[in-house]
Amino acid sequence: MKFIKKLIQKYINLVNIKNNGYNNSIEISDNVHLRKVRIKIHGNNNKIIIKKNAYLHNVHIRVGFPDSKINNTTIEIGENTSFNSADFQLGEDGSTITIGDDCMFSFNIEIACSDTHSITDLQGNLLNKGKSITIGSHVWVCKDVKIMKNTCVPPNSVIAQGSIVTGRFHEKNSIIAGIPAKIVKKDINWLRQRPNEYQLIKK
Repeated sequence: MKFIKKLIQKYINLVNIKNNGYNNSIEISDNVHLRKVRIKIHGNNNKIIIKKNAYLHNVHIRVGFPDSKINNTTIEIGENTSFNSADFQLGEDGSTITIGDDCMFSFNIEIACSDTHSITDLQGNLLNKGKSITIGSHVWVCKDVKIMKNTCVPPNSVIAQGSIVTGRFHEKNSIIAGIPAKIVKKDINWLRQRPNEYQLIKK
């Protein structure tokens, strides 16, 4: 526990940390804004990286489980990326969640690298092994979105409200929507300004 406290220094009073393992690290860059952030780690050699100017509000990061330790995972959150509420879960060894710069996450977002329980074929072969998640830079994730294992979201994209993302997408500047999510519109971009603000800028 002392190892983690030393790494985040001035942020320690802003984060509720429960560390059940060894050699776990949390690296927080300058000018990061944290409110109601909870981190629970069950396992060893896990790493959480939060880059400068990120904003995390009501974010819960869970690595492993009290009855099942998970090792060698990484979560990386890019510069200027913001969360209003989100739940991260890494449930299998070696999995990663990588989020690019200048992303905007709305409320009630779930990002999970594992189904947490096993599904097999009738011969006993595992069918749902957890894999990693990659979200490119400048992605807007709307309210109530779930992003599941082995997904890829390309840069400059929007994930529509209520979508469940289960596939790998590679076409930039797209709107991804639905259950399961698919590309519904191409050649788009998005801005943080409200529509009224944007119209004033354009005049």
